[in-house]
Amino acid sequence: MSDFSHRIVQNLKNGTLISNGLTAIKNRILKYTVNNNLFYVFDANRVRTKKYLCDIQPIDENHYLAGNYYLDKRVNIDKNSLVYSLGILNDIRFDRYLSKQFGCSIFMYDPTPLSIEFMGNQKDDNFKFFPYGVWTEETTLTFYEPKYGGSSSIHVDGDKGQMNSFDAKCFTIKKLMEDNEHQHIDLFKADIEGAALPILEQMIDQHIFPTEIVVEFERPRSGESEINDFFLRVDAVRNKLKLENYKEYQIPRVHAKYYSIEFLFVKI
Repeated sequence: MSDFSHRIVQNLKNGTLISNGLTAIKNRILKYTVNNNLFYVFDANRVRTKKYLCDIQPIDENHYLAGNYYLDKRVNIDKNSLVYSLGILNDIRFDRYLSKQFGCSIFMYDPTPLSIEFMGNQKDDNFKFFPYGVWTEETTLTFYEPKYGGSSSIHVDGDKGQMNSFDAKCFTIKKLMEDNEHQHIDLFKADIEGAALPILEQMIDQHIFPTEIVVEFERPRSGESEINDFFLRVDAVRNKLKLENYKEYQIPRVHAKYYSIEFLFVKI
């Protein structure tokens, strides 16, 4: 069930479909309009992001679709592979594919209430779900639910006072690996609404180098200095991974293009 459908069902149960359900529908329409690819030319930052992507090699015949992400055929995955999947919400196409195809353990992290409820109904022994956030320090952070639906984030544009929020315990990747008694990560996926970039920066500094990295870097929606800093930091991560003999590929986006950049980094 999608986040949108879940809200409709909850409003039906609570008897608030008219008051809240119509608002959810309106927000859904607004989100679709704002993110529509046809209108990207009217947004200078989306145009800039498109130009940035021109120099990044797209996925090719060496890759295959694993649920809703791409992986490299040249990297072996088997039942002993260790997968860290950050950002679940209620979409586990990637995780389900890995479990069914390879039978490997998937360590899944998402503190979102919707995700916790959703994962409570999943019956797969390969899923190791934890209701934690992942960050660059062990702390408790406030997450905000976007007005138009989608995954919650600690980074938001707009008035936080107008958003629903919740607090969640967060841990570093290094701490999670220690708790899980893991020395290495075979496959690391992070789609965590703005947090992936600082987390990957820290992993590089701590010499944590998964064999494959699937990551989405969400660009700030506004602020020239913030956007300039974003591209500089993405460049720095790319350069550091190249020094570690990673190959990089651009994962194509279908919806809401040029708001973020999705990478597959492969250490072959």
